Amino acid sequence: MLNQAGISQGVDCAGNGNSARVSWRSWWLLATVVFAVVLVPSAAGANTNSNCPSEPGQATIVSGETYFGTNCVLKTASDLDTFTFTAAAGDTWAMVAGGTNLAFPNDICLTLNDPKGNTVTKACSNSRFGPLFAQITSKLAVAGVFTIVLTETQSAVVDYGISLERLSPIPGDATVLVLGKTISNEITPPSAQDAFTFYGTTTGTYEISATMTSGAFPQNLCFNVYQPGGTAVVGGACTNTRFGTTTVQAKFTPTTNGTYLPLVYSADNNDTLNYDLSVSCVSAPGTCGSPPPTCTLKDAPTYNATTATLTMEFTVATPVAATWSGWLVSQGKVQSLWSQALAITEPPVTKTKTQTNVLKSGQVGILSTLSTPTSGITCSSWVLVKTGKP
Repeated sequence: MLNQAGISQGVDCAGNGNSARVSWRSWWLLATVVFAVVLVPSAAGANTNSNCPSEPGQATIVSGETYFGTNCVLKTASDLDTFTFTAAAGDTWAMVAGGTNLAFPNDICLTLNDPKGNTVTKACSNSRFGPLFAQITSKLAVAGVFTIVLTETQSAVVDYGISLERLSPIPGDATVLVLGKTISNEITPPSAQDAFTFYGTTTGTYEISATMTSGAFPQNLCFNVYQPGGTAVVGGACTNTRFGTTTVQAKFTPTTNGTYLPLVYSADNNDTLNYDLSVSCVSAPGTCGSPPPTCTLKDAPTYNATTATLTMEFTVATPVAATWSGWLVSQGKVQSLWSQALAITEPPVTKTKTQTNVLKSGQVGILSTLSTPTSGITCSSWVLVKTGKP
């Protein structure tokens, strides 16, 4: 017998302005112990790919998704494929389409239409002088469903790939980078954009480094770096395989504290490449600081009244080493449930906490905390669970 009725929860993260919805009595109890929370930064993810639908070629696309496959084909100048996505006002988005067999004098074009069907902007490739892709980066003024229309200027069979990435706010598909650690990844399928994040401070100088581990001239690997708000602080940093350079590096000092987004892609947006990527602090030790924990609680508590067992499914992640503790609060009493050290935990992991013999009446509260020796309590969460007893 599971009784989940009446579960409520809230999050109070340092500086985020959110608070738990609890009674005055519960807040008094919270004051007797430390505030904090299970930490969950934005989930790391990966670029996903799908084949285009059959004609008439209409599909929904989301951030981190690339369409490429046997159905992703333009056949005539009157042929058009459309892709829709939902955005909020103020979002910044990047979309790119590359033709894998595009040849002069033909070009492919992207047109971005707003929810009312009005053209926001348009971009085309320039096959005469080299770029075989069309790219749009746009900050959107209104909310709603936007449409990307993909066309060609000549009647020819053109195979293409098209991808979409949200640059601001930080997309959920971005992979978190740890300073000083190298990760291996790949750009696949063609035209894919790989998004990553790291926390930058104005006191530090950072170097992003990307190395091709597959591919050769004329293929090249590139990245941009976007600051909070979606504007680029590093743009078009690319390898130069024509002269044997397969590594590209760029340094910058942030003008604002926050999460930065490196976006990795192939220079022509029609290649597949393997690469290594890293970001390092190259200023004096300690000047790059530590990212503040991001607090988002995902807890699914259940109570089995038959066995008096409380089960809590927590999703936990932390960009810094921390101590995770939890308490059971019932009828004015606070009982310690657990306290354990957490190493850097990214991406998020699921942890199950079970407490037996919870012979309580009415509602019980679960308080969890995350703390560090230098910063103390960073954030807090509070969850109420009905035991099913009077």
